[in-house]
Amino acid sequence: MAFNSLEALREAGMVAATAGPEVLDFYAGLTQNEVEVLISVKSRLDALLPDVQAHSQQWASPEATDQGFDAAMQCACAAWSGAGQV
Repeated sequence: MAFNSLEALREAGMVAATAGPEVLDFYAGLTQNEVEVLISVKSRLDALLPDVQAHSQQWASPEATDQGFDAAMQCACAAWSGAGQV
């Protein structure tokens, strides 16, 4: 029997019932190796989720707000990431 990528992804819970035809066509065109990688990554992320959620509950606001200024107004994220380069 030939490998059915769409069915394998459905069994892994990665294809929503409301997925559009373009998405289904994309999934149907994946190789077995690509599907195995996607399922593996999803499984690893699912396994990490409880730990990530537990740590995120402890972080309510940026530490910069402890210094008395609005962190959103002082954010240099774009400069650090290079996104602000012209």
